[in-house]
Amino acid sequence: MSFDKCLALIFSLMILGQAYFVRRYVGTWLFPACLFGLFWFCLTFFPLIVLFNVPINPLGVGFILLCLAAFSSSALIFPWQERLKENILKRETTLLVFQNPFLKRTFYVLSSVTTLCIVLDSLAQGVSLHDLVYNLITTAASYRNLVSFGDLNVTMYGRLGDILIYDVSILGGMLISSTPTRWGRFRIIMCSFTPGVLMAVAQSTKWALFSSIAFFYGGVLTYQVAQSDFRLFKKGIFKKLILCFAILVLVTAVSFMSRGLQDSDDSTLIHDRLTLMFASYSCGHLYAFSDWYGSYMAANWDTGYQSQIRYQQDNATYGATYGVYTFAPVARFLGSTKAIPPDTFDDYYEYGNLIVSNIYTIFRGLIQDFGVGGCLLFMFLTGLLNHWSFNTMLRNRKPVLTVATFIFFIGFYYASFGRSLFSWSGIYFSFVVLCAILAINKRLSLYPKESASSFRTGSV
Repeated sequence: MSFDKCLALIFSLMILGQAYFVRRYVGTWLFPACLFGLFWFCLTFFPLIVLFNVPINPLGVGFILLCLAAFSSSALIFPWQERLKENILKRETTLLVFQNPFLKRTFYVLSSVTTLCIVLDSLAQGVSLHDLVYNLITTAASYRNLVSFGDLNVTMYGRLGDILIYDVSILGGMLISSTPTRWGRFRIIMCSFTPGVLMAVAQSTKWALFSSIAFFYGGVLTYQVAQSDFRLFKKGIFKKLILCFAILVLVTAVSFMSRGLQDSDDSTLIHDRLTLMFASYSCGHLYAFSDWYGSYMAANWDTGYQSQIRYQQDNATYGATYGVYTFAPVARFLGSTKAIPPDTFDDYYEYGNLIVSNIYTIFRGLIQDFGVGGCLLFMFLTGLLNHWSFNTMLRNRKPVLTVATFIFFIGFYYASFGRSLFSWSGIYFSFVVLCAILAINKRLSLYPKESASSFRTGSV
């Protein structure tokens, strides 16, 4: 094992260590800093072990460790033991919000509308209903070609589907734990993920499906917090996760088949291409960012690191784009001339026949926007916002904005492996829609009379 790989693995284990330190301080793994740390431990340790022979610049992993430590440090400001006790006192009242029939009706309506929007968007691209039902791989390939060559017909249905798909998953996650029957829970799962699966297999868009899973999990955790159940994993959950993982791999493989493999009969070619794509999507982010970060450090601090590929770097622009990568929709709205497509970089990191990826994590965009120091400051302030919101959610008996904030930060954790959540143009509207649904739901909920001196009655 090379020294660089050993050092990178040590940094990865330190990511887990800082999450464990916060867990000891707070008393639970179901906590923003712990969740973010566990997620990035998996996103670093797994690629380092699976692609063991692929070289890596350990400084990239070390910088990710610093970013997570900056995010976690803001957790030390708040008195979490007191907040957890207050959360128990308001448990029964808060649960009424999540058990309101309005939430369930809204969930089923949104699921149906979102699925219909995706179907209508596909039909608007010239896809026949017959092919959409019986020839999904060919349909996805044609849709992918339209995207690649800039010929996609942007429709109102597509935009609406992109906005609502995450709210559907969130509401499903909130509802499933309080559903008593197995059939009821199965129906919620089907309605939660039908839009995302349809996008993956009919439009070759896997990002929406995986993001839906993250938001669904955010909804589940929100309900658990309302119950004061801070267990991260429940008994028997791993068997269900294995089944879900198998289904997810199958759906992803079908989606990958639409990328030039739908007409191939060469089993060796199909195997090699699927291996390349699975490795690139699951591991490429770490190696791509570490390679770019090494090149960036060499260009700015003369570290002498030799990157695998050459990057076109204008050193004067680093730390001078002021949010164009991180807040691309906002930058475009304000008329920035530097605004770029938020979901991709032009540089493709390659290593042999194992990795081809232009996924460079949220940290590359942050460095290009604010510089190294600005990136660390951004992570600290983001952690502060996340922990303040979580602190407020635990205190208030009728939370709306803080519930939505907590859930969307779960999405932020997931999106960070590729880019900033704030670079999605539709995510701002998804957040507003969820807040509106929760606000209406709160109004329609019936609350028992309570003593004003029992606990705070804020509505944040």
